Amino acid sequence: MNKLIIVVFLSAFTACQEKSQNQKGQSSEATKQEMTINDYPSDFAKVLEAHGGIDQWKKEKTLMYEIGDPGEGQQQIIDLHRRMDKTITSDYDIGFDGEKAWSLNKEGEYKSNPLFRHNLMFYFYAMPFVLADPGLNYKKTEDKEILGKNYSGIKVTFNSGVGDSSSDEYYLYYDTETSKMAWLAYKATFGTDKKPESANFIRYDKWAEVDGVLLPTSIAWYNIEEGVVVEERSRVDFKNISLSKEAKPEGFYSIPANAIVAEDNK
Repeated sequence: MNKLIIVVFLSAFTACQEKSQNQKGQSSEATKQEMTINDYPSDFAKVLEAHGGIDQWKKEKTLMYEIGDPGEGQQQIIDLHRRMDKTITSDYDIGFDGEKAWSLNKEGEYKSNPLFRHNLMFYFYAMPFVLADPGLNYKKTEDKEILGKNYSGIKVTFNSGVGDSSSDEYYLYYDTETSKMAWLAYKATFGTDKKPESANFIRYDKWAEVDGVLLPTSIAWYNIEEGVVVEERSRVDFKNISLSKEAKPEGFYSIPANAIVAEDNK
């Protein structure tokens, strides 16, 4: 996937980033709270354990991965405890220093708003662990048949003041035999009063163990016809995935000289 394709792909999900932007403030505080596997309902706890466990995940401080081919793609680095991040490409860098999002033009020009892009892929990528943040609610939902296979489901909602809207709904579907996450469906209002009639679906079908944690190596968005999942629409592959129990040096996520600081107009 070259850089142009990545930019076009990410443009399709700007609205979803608006939600994660609103979550970022509470996420940095939420990750400081101590939660154990006993704080989650048994079905979601099984999913977390199948992916290495929340305790192992909380030991990790830095996540890194690459999207796209070398020289044409991007590297993303995330502080998992403070939720600061940096995305590096040959043309530009973008990031979040814990308070403000920024962009730095290099060989090219970054024309989008980093406020809505800096951690866009992280929230899709770091499943199911980002759904373990405080302030979320879990409820067993009906099983769902997707592409001929039956999956158990967990409905995830947000407490008031968490996320963009407490009426947003996320559904995690997992394999009943392995307890591994298989699909994510979401209905998000993105700041409006109208909830979409049908959910968006992302498939999680390729995983790799990284430092004891199961992380996706590829995720795919699927087309929906009359509420039914049909064929794959687009896919993102992740390479050179790593976790570290060490945080990046102080200043790594700081706003660089000559960077453009994003304005939050909300």
